[in-house]
Amino acid sequence: MNTRDHYELFRYLIEQHCLRPEDMVFVGDVAAWCAAQGIEEPDREKPLKIVPGDGACTVVIREDIPDRVLEERINALRIRGQTRNVAVDRGDLLNSARKKMAFLFLSEFAATLPDVAGDELAADDWALSEMERLGFFRA
Repeated sequence: MNTRDHYELFRYLIEQHCLRPEDMVFVGDVAAWCAAQGIEEPDREKPLKIVPGDGACTVVIREDIPDRVLEERINALRIRGQTRNVAVDRGDLLNSARKKMAFLFLSEFAATLPDVAGDELAADDWALSEMERLGFFRA
């Protein structure tokens, strides 16, 4: 999926979360970009990363996210969600490319929050509730 097609969505989400759109960078490979900046990133398939900096964060977005990688991230959401409720598949909420891109951004942003950092299930919960607040699930 070409993430540049979702530039306006990313811009909106960045502005909603007090980040600066001019700090958004599209790259071919997030892990390689991080390595070139001296930043550790073990996930070779990372689709998006928010890198804290001096007074600002850089939002690094992989230009082309293979469908396989996107589906792996959504399946991980499904699996983590089953620990809470096996009757509800939270991945089904992400039924469009726009929603999937928003979830990727918001779950990555959630990982920067002090009370969420390191807890993927909490990051999922925060991202989905934020998507609800922003109107992504309205009919």
